[in-house]
Amino acid sequence: MLLASGSTGNCALIEAGQGQDRVVLVLDCGIAQRTGRDLAADARLSLTSVDAVLLTHAHADHSANVVAVAGRAKAPLYAHPKVVDQRPQLRVSEIARRKVELRPYLSQRAFQVGPLTITPIPLPHDAEPTHGFIFESENGQRAAYFSDLGHPEVLMNGVLEGVESLVLEFNYDAEMLANGPYPPHLVQRISGGLGHLSNEQSAENLRQACPSSLRQLTLAHLSRHNNRPHLAAEAARAALNDAGRNDLEPKIAPPRGVVYAGPNPRPAH
Repeated sequence: MLLASGSTGNCALIEAGQGQDRVVLVLDCGIAQRTGRDLAADARLSLTSVDAVLLTHAHADHSANVVAVAGRAKAPLYAHPKVVDQRPQLRVSEIARRKVELRPYLSQRAFQVGPLTITPIPLPHDAEPTHGFIFESENGQRAAYFSDLGHPEVLMNGVLEGVESLVLEFNYDAEMLANGPYPPHLVQRISGGLGHLSNEQSAENLRQACPSSLRQLTLAHLSRHNNRPHLAAEAARAALNDAGRNDLEPKIAPPRGVVYAGPNPRPAH
């Protein structure tokens, strides 16, 4: 489930398993810890008792508090080794000061957290390295989280096969970005091959690569200045219709607020 999404901060929680095998992971934390704790409580979870913390990349809107959250929860931090030391909050000294166990992952190398098999997928973004993830449960259910990528081709080569729940970036409307308040260098950074996905780029990905297994689509990381929820949703619906999936209604992740992104109703605890 998503707790926060966008340039003002990102944070998500992943639940898997049942009983003694149940785990809860934090995926990124670029928001204040108190905000994260309050949002997690709204979802009937605790940010201070998670089993692991997972980091996509070093940009502050994703990484600012991952070490702090891992330290408070006494949970290991899974991060690519090249991310370490890219920001003050990710320094080896800070990780050691908070007594966090660092568990490095490598691109395309699956690793296990409880009942979850997690595969990091390298993404084109101007924070090197950046990863999205495929999550697979013991019963074969697959979920995916892909945000902060400059072009969608990486997701068109069978990466989404078998995915039932997909969180996908719909960052900007191309016309709004071109005519908006951002200076030219920032427009180029966002729309270039190492920036973010436009509504139409993400929609084209759905047209070409929407898996027949997909049961839930959540649109994430919408720009506050260069997008509107209804524009992202219209683009997604049109693409799903073209792909023969008019049975799906996309969800929109707000900047702050709990959105359950799983393919099935959330189990009661």
